[in-house]
Amino acid sequence: MKARFDVIPHLEDLWRYGRVLTGSDSEADDLVQEALVRALSLAGTYDGARPLLPWLIRIVRNTFLTHASRANADKRRLASFADVSDSALPPSQEHCAELSNVRRALARMSTDQVEILHLVGVLGFTYSEAAELLGVPVGTVMSRLSRARAALKHNMENMDDAASARLKVVGGRDARR
Repeated sequence: MKARFDVIPHLEDLWRYGRVLTGSDSEADDLVQEALVRALSLAGTYDGARPLLPWLIRIVRNTFLTHASRANADKRRLASFADVSDSALPPSQEHCAELSNVRRALARMSTDQVEILHLVGVLGFTYSEAAELLGVPVGTVMSRLSRARAALKHNMENMDDAASARLKVVGGRDARR
């Protein structure tokens, strides 16, 4: 018998994670939809004693990796971020200009770096949870996160001093311990 689970509370997190991987709203929609179809077909393998979100995130990630090579995904993501950030954010509002700078900085980073920043910094996964999701050792997560934070800081050099002072790259439950 299939395990019963409710994916509705996790749709926004799944979509945002899909957006990080694909760099496109419509591709994120497609990715999450396909991942949820897979999740439903794999429902019998879900262990109800474990948290649902990491299991769903892993399915989204595996679905992405199945359908796109890393190089092509990077190219599409970079092109999409550049188009969206320049046209959608009016520079007259300070916070929008800062967000535009952050988006451009993220667009210059590799998918691995943006992915680990999103998992730990946005979704709040611990290093060990992120390591399990990515199938890598905790030390690799820590190393990738350190390099990602350094790359983001380096890419933000073109921000004015006041904006740079307000930017602090943090995240993950490990950072609060």
